[in-house]
Amino acid sequence: MLIQCTKKLFDDLKVMPVEQVEGANPLLSWHANMLKIGRHKFLVLANDKNRYAIVLYGLKARDKNRIKPLIGNAIREVFQAESIDEEIIKEYLSTLPQLTFAKTKDRKLVARLNKACEMVYFGEDYLDMDAIVQVEMSKRISSLLVGDGKGGYFYPNEAMVRDLGEFWGENPNVPG
Repeated sequence: MLIQCTKKLFDDLKVMPVEQVEGANPLLSWHANMLKIGRHKFLVLANDKNRYAIVLYGLKARDKNRIKPLIGNAIREVFQAESIDEEIIKEYLSTLPQLTFAKTKDRKLVARLNKACEMVYFGEDYLDMDAIVQVEMSKRISSLLVGDGKGGYFYPNEAMVRDLGEFWGENPNVPG
């Protein structure tokens, strides 16, 4: 799994990026940014293939040392809330031990990440102050219609379910 971080996030996490990974599967690749709203920090992850967004809230300094398990837990919780099959979640998270951090590679993907970050500002109604993983906010952001760049539109949550099913050879039920 590949997390491509903005400079702001690298500075905050204090991790060294690996050299750019060529040929990474976009379904297993995420772009990430750190937002600060008021005095609270948000980590926003956006999937490279389908723009599915996952939001973590209120990260503290002690959480930086365990960022990999936090990301894995966030993916698990949000995917379970989307009713994605447990076997597919387990297979997807099996790539977590190879999680690496790299620099962002593509302006187009950074722009898509910025759109997801922008939606965090508007998702205040879905903020759960008692949880790090913002399940409802993530689901809401990922259920908003986005353009595909070719004149068409799609829902990131439906695209994620479909992509996961195709990747692991299952025929998923796409929520409607």
